[in-house]
Amino acid sequence: MRAIHTTLLMSATSVLALSLASMAVAADVDAPADAAQVEQVVVTAQKREQKAMDVPVSLTAYSGSTLEMLGVQEFEELSLFVPGFEVQNQSPNNPGFVMRGITSDSGEATNEPRVSVYQDGVSISKSRGSYVELFDLERVEVAKGPQSTLYGRGALIGAVNIIQAKARPGYAASARFEGGNFGYLMAEGMFNAPVTDTLSIRIAGRIKHRDGYVKNLLVGEDFNSTQTTALRVALNWRPTERFDADLLVNYQSDSPSGTSFKSLTYLPTDPATGAVLGDLGRNSGAALATVAGFENDQKLGLERDVFSVTGLARYKINDALSLASTTAFRRFAGEEIFDADGFSLPLFTFAEDAQGKSASQDLRLNYDAGGSVTAFGGLSYFWEDGSQRVPLLFNEKVFAARAGAIPGFVRPNVAGLAFINAIPSFGPLKSQHLETFTNYGKTKSYDAYGDVTWKATDKLELAAGLRYTYDDKESGYGVVLGNGGSVLGGSTPTTPRGLFVQPTTNGQAQYKSFTDNGITYRVVGRYAVSPDANLYASVATGRRPKVLSGGGPAVPGGPARFTAVPAEEVISYEIGSKVALLDRRLTLEGAVYRYDYENFQTSIRNSAGQIVTTNAGEASATGFEGQATFQVTANATVFGTYAHSEARFGNGLFKDNSFRLSPDDSFSLGANVAFDAPIGRFTITPTYTWQSEVFFDNNNDRAVLQTTGDAIQDEKQKAYGLMNLRIGYQPSKDSAIKIEAFATNLLEQDYIKDAGNTGDAFGIPTFIAGEPRFVGVALSIKR
Repeated sequence: MRAIHTTLLMSATSVLALSLASMAVAADVDAPADAAQVEQVVVTAQKREQKAMDVPVSLTAYSGSTLEMLGVQEFEELSLFVPGFEVQNQSPNNPGFVMRGITSDSGEATNEPRVSVYQDGVSISKSRGSYVELFDLERVEVAKGPQSTLYGRGALIGAVNIIQAKARPGYAASARFEGGNFGYLMAEGMFNAPVTDTLSIRIAGRIKHRDGYVKNLLVGEDFNSTQTTALRVALNWRPTERFDADLLVNYQSDSPSGTSFKSLTYLPTDPATGAVLGDLGRNSGAALATVAGFENDQKLGLERDVFSVTGLARYKINDALSLASTTAFRRFAGEEIFDADGFSLPLFTFAEDAQGKSASQDLRLNYDAGGSVTAFGGLSYFWEDGSQRVPLLFNEKVFAARAGAIPGFVRPNVAGLAFINAIPSFGPLKSQHLETFTNYGKTKSYDAYGDVTWKATDKLELAAGLRYTYDDKESGYGVVLGNGGSVLGGSTPTTPRGLFVQPTTNGQAQYKSFTDNGITYRVVGRYAVSPDANLYASVATGRRPKVLSGGGPAVPGGPARFTAVPAEEVISYEIGSKVALLDRRLTLEGAVYRYDYENFQTSIRNSAGQIVTTNAGEASATGFEGQATFQVTANATVFGTYAHSEARFGNGLFKDNSFRLSPDDSFSLGANVAFDAPIGRFTITPTYTWQSEVFFDNNNDRAVLQTTGDAIQDEKQKAYGLMNLRIGYQPSKDSAIKIEAFATNLLEQDYIKDAGNTGDAFGIPTFIAGEPRFVGVALSIKR
C-alpha cells in the first residue's frame, strides 16, 4: 500500500509541475521559422464541440489522417498508441478490451461490458460483435474513467467512440491497395457525392486477406489468418439550416481460420499414428483439427456477420437550444470452431455460437447560449436479446487414456488414435460425446441523465453530471446431451449423465427475471493556469449492473442453477493537466488516478470449461498516464505515451494478484518526418511500443490457485517491445498519389497473446502466438 501511495503522490506532483512550468518555458523559447502547431483534434466528449486540450477528462483523440499515418486499421493497433488502453485480439469474435487494468471480454449473454465501444454514440459493446474495422473515420476518442453521464450506462471504466466519416456536399474519392508477405492483400475505397441540393451519399469499404502465420502441421489452412469484408453506406439530408440528419448502414463479415491454441504439454503429432510432426515452441506450428460431423462439418475458424443501422438527427430549436436524436438497430451472429486442447488427438473440440440483437433510442436536449452555463439532459431506451451456445465434443477414450490408463501417455510422445482404439477396456467408451450448454440474456433499460457545466470565473469551470438507470432483465440457461449420456460419466439406461455438465430438465432452458437500478455521477473542476495550460480534478462513479449467472444442475435432469452477483460499483479520483508549450508546438498531458471497487465481478473457468461470473470482492487500481506531441518543424513530429498501473485484487480468492491482461508499465515512441528531394517527397514513420509482464488469468497461474496440479508459472508473457516502420513517397508534396513500404514487428519479436484458455481447466494450458514480422507495400490515391 505504501508503494501505491508513493506512486500517487509522485504522479500528482508531476502533473502539477507540467502546468506551473508551462508559462515560463513558453516564454523562453522562440519557435523556428518553419514551425507549425500540433494538430488540435476537435471532440464532442461533453456533447459539444471542444478542443481535446480543453476537455477535463483523460482523453486520447486521433483524427482519421493520424490513424492513416500510423497505419492503424484495427483496435489492437490503436491501443499501442493510447496510454492505459490494451486490446487483445485472439480473433474478431474474441477480443479483450483493457482500460486502466480492467478487462472486458466476456462472451456470456448475461454480462455487460466494463469498457464500452461506441460507433457515433451507439453502444456496440458486446465483445462478440464489438471488434470492427477502423476505416474512413473522422476520428476516434478514447476516454478513460467512469463516463456514464457522457457516454452511457456501460462506460464503467472508460469508453471508445468511433466517429465515422459522414456524407457531405461535394465530390471526394480515395482508394488504397496493399500487398505483402503471408499472402496479404487489402483494398479499400471511398466515394462521396451530392445526390440533390439537400442530399449527399458516401460509400466506403474494405476487403482484407492474410494467410495464417502459425503453420498447420496437418491438412488445412494455417492458423490465425485474416479474412474480412466491411462496407458502409452513409446518407446526409440537410433540408434547412436548422435541421440535418445522417443515416449510416454498416456491414462486416469475418471468416478467419482457426485460432492456434498450442499445447506445451504434448508434441504436435499425427493423430492416427502418434508420429511427431513438430516441437513444443510457443510460436511454432500446431497440429489441430476438428471432428467430422461436428457442427455440420464447419471447419476450424470463425464465420461472423455484423450489421447495423444508425440514424442521427439534429434540430436547432433556437440560438440556445438544440435537440439530438440517435436511433439504432444492431445484429451480430458468429460461430467459431476451435480445437481447444491444443494437440492433435480429439480430447475435446469446442464451438461458440454467439448471437445478439439490440435496439436503442436516445433523445438529448442541449443548452448553450454562449454564457457561463452549458448543459444537456436526455432520456434513453436500450433493448437487447442475446445468446451464447457452446457445444463441447469429448472423445471418452482419449480422455480415459490421458487420465492414466496408458502408462507414459502424459509424456509429450503421445499415443495415436489407432493405438488407443485398440485397447479392449476402452471398447464401451464413446469416441464422440456431445454436451451443449446455452446461456441467454434479455435486457430492457431506461435511463435519464443530465450534465451541467458552469464557468464560475474566466479561469475556473465546474461540471456535474448524474445518470439514473433502471434495468428489467432476464437470464436463461440450459444444457442438453446431444447424443445420449456419457459412459465415462457413469450414465445408466434410466439416468443419462454428462461427463462435465449435467442436462437440465428435459434438456430445456430455464429462465429467471429480475430488476436492477442505480445512480452514477461525476463532479469535475477545471482551472486554466493560462490560455494554454489547464488543471482538472474529478470524482466519478461507475456501476456494472447485477448479474444472474446460469450454471448446470446439481443432478442430471434437474433445474438450472442461477447465482446472483451483486452490482459492481467503482469510485474514481483523478487529477490531470493539459499543457501546450512553445507556441503550441509541444503538448503535454498527464493524469493520476485511483479506483476503488466493491463487488468486483470477474469471470472464472470451471472444471467443465464454462466461463461463469463470480464476486471477487474488493479491488483497486492506481496509476499515471501521460502523452506528449512535439511539432519540431512543419515537417517533423515526435510523439510518445506512457502508462503505469497498479491494478490489484484487495481481498477474496485473488488477493494481491494482478489483473489479467494488465501490464504495470507500457510506453510508445514515434516520429513522422517528411523531407523533399529532387525526385519528390519522402516520409518516414518509425514507432516502438513496449509493455511489461502480463498474466492471462486473474489467478496469475499461481500453483496454490490451480485445481489441476499445474505447478509451473508459465502462463504469462514477459516484457517485450515491437518496432514498426513506414516509408512513403509522393512525386510532389501535393500529389494525390502516395507509395509506401511498411513493416510491423520489424525485429521479429516472439511473444504470445494469451495462455491458459479452455485447456487450463483440464490441466493442459494452451498458448496463442502473437504476430510475426509483416511487410508490404501500398498505393493510395486521393481526390
